[in-house]
Amino acid sequence: MNGKAPLPTPPAQTPPQPFQPTSPETLQALDALKQQNKSAAQLDPELETAVGFTHFDVSSSQDNLITVLLTRDDLHQLASQTLVRVKSREDNRAYLGVVVRGPFAEPNAVPANSTMAIGVVTHGKKLAYTFDYHGRAEIEIVGEEIDGVLKPPRFRPRPQSPVFLLDDEESTRVLGTAGDLCLGLVVGYEKMEARLNPRDKAILPRHTGIIGTTGGGKSTTVATLIHRAQQQGIATIVFDVEGEYTHVDRPTDHPAMVEALKRRGQRAEGVKDLHIHHLVGRECFNPKHRNKRIFSLQFSSLSPYALAEILELSDAQQERFLKAYDVTKLLLEDFKIFPTTEEERSKALEVDELTTGYPHMTIDHVLDVVSAYIYSLGHEGRAEARAARPKTASRKRAAASEDNQDQDDESEDTPTTPSRSVTLTTEFKSNFGKVIGRVMANPSRHEVSWRTLASKLRGLRRLGIFDVGNTQGVAYESMLTPGRVSVIDLSDTDSPQLNNLVIADILRGLQDAQEERYQRAHTTDGAVTPVLIIIEEAHEFLSANRISQMPVLFEQVAKIAKRGRKRWMGLVFVTQLPQHLPNEVLGLINNFVIHKIADSSVIARMQKSVGSIDEGLWDRVSRLAPGQALVSFSNFTRPLMVAVDPAPVKRLLVE
Repeated sequence: MNGKAPLPTPPAQTPPQPFQPTSPETLQALDALKQQNKSAAQLDPELETAVGFTHFDVSSSQDNLITVLLTRDDLHQLASQTLVRVKSREDNRAYLGVVVRGPFAEPNAVPANSTMAIGVVTHGKKLAYTFDYHGRAEIEIVGEEIDGVLKPPRFRPRPQSPVFLLDDEESTRVLGTAGDLCLGLVVGYEKMEARLNPRDKAILPRHTGIIGTTGGGKSTTVATLIHRAQQQGIATIVFDVEGEYTHVDRPTDHPAMVEALKRRGQRAEGVKDLHIHHLVGRECFNPKHRNKRIFSLQFSSLSPYALAEILELSDAQQERFLKAYDVTKLLLEDFKIFPTTEEERSKALEVDELTTGYPHMTIDHVLDVVSAYIYSLGHEGRAEARAARPKTASRKRAAASEDNQDQDDESEDTPTTPSRSVTLTTEFKSNFGKVIGRVMANPSRHEVSWRTLASKLRGLRRLGIFDVGNTQGVAYESMLTPGRVSVIDLSDTDSPQLNNLVIADILRGLQDAQEERYQRAHTTDGAVTPVLIIIEEAHEFLSANRISQMPVLFEQVAKIAKRGRKRWMGLVFVTQLPQHLPNEVLGLINNFVIHKIADSSVIARMQKSVGSIDEGLWDRVSRLAPGQALVSFSNFTRPLMVAVDPAPVKRLLVE
């Protein structure tokens, strides 16, 4: 009566229905189906070996994914990443697939999330009864088998098609995991190993990335790869920024590693023929090693453009550096240092300064030219200042005196002795007038930029790594000896900038040496020695923020990577910070060993960069145990989860 509509009467609650037992008719029908299936199995003995059967599709079914149901007794036969063959009986087609989800156990009588199923499981201490259950797995169709060849699938297997396990031998053939170099055990198999052919130019020279967070097992993978590569006669070069691999000629003494080796039926042993190289003036992590070699860099082997990038010169400083570099080349010829013969003149014309430096040039030669520029600008500035001053009677006399002195200075510039304000240190000091003549013929302004450039070049010279006395250069031919492991110990540099200088120079030298070996082998129909170059902390060498500032350096690495594929020279980039690697670097890599990555944003970026890896495998990357890795090599039919073999060699730092 107050204007409000009356509330509707709630419907009467239906009392819960008592549990209805299965009717005898239904039980008889199920028995008949069971007998029918039993008869079919007897008629087709092959079905006795099936581990499961394909299920019907539902509205949420996805292309290339098939649901397989299996009995409780067969549940143990199917494991994650297992290869299976599906025989579609209705259309006589055969498919190969791999288990990507499951197998899961589901109750037969009620849904797994029902109150009854939850109650039975929860009260397991009081109830002996439980529901019978079956298995369910999702398989991804790899391809359709047509005349013994695996081709992209055009259809889906029909429902109730039998699913069969592939044995280890056939799985090895299908997955392409045969070869002489073993990485570890394939997850999902008892004995199948992830192997590759170390002499196949289509595998290791296509370059490898070993990626993962600290403690995920990267160092173990690197040490195992070093050991296995050396056994296969591969020349292995390691840029070791921590000194971790300077003792790999000794067997491991780490208890956990020794125990893991025993479980794999392997033993601890060091690599043979280890050589350690370290920069002059720097300490070595293994100073008493019998094959230790000290080296210095040659300034003449470094590209001036790459050097300018590594020194982080501004545009103005780089312009002046390149001008001084060109003047130095002219002076080297003026002073009959290089070139001195027609052959050397032809060689000078062929120098590609985007790749290498100018023969016989030293950093002191360039510094002498830079000092001459600073002197000339200071001398010119003093003359301009004098000309701008008002000339009183006393100053006129002083100006006349200074003019006479300037004339004397200019007359002294032509002969042999430089002004007291500049000191030359190379052969150029024998004729300062010739140096100034070249400088004045190629004028430049802005004394401040020249002084800043001089400061950076002097800082580079103070490192004491260029053209040091009788210290030999890098022994490229020695490093390329078959089966030799060469560790370049950079642990005492404490400077990513210096490391980059060393890595850039040695990479170029190795490429040139391998190119010569390749040409000799091609001429004589001989074999070229395979080379594997491992770069630790690759994000320090080729980080995303450096690439935009160092296009020449990256172009050098890209050139080495591209030519290396044809010359049997493979690069291995190792990093715990893959998010710092630019897409340009990731684009050079075809093989990946991905250990645990906890950061979901990093995983998402890697998914975009690394193709052919299904989402089910990526979901497991954040949960990988130490030593486990998602491995994708160009010889594998599909990426695999692998338990990497323990390293039999000694490492100084164990993850």
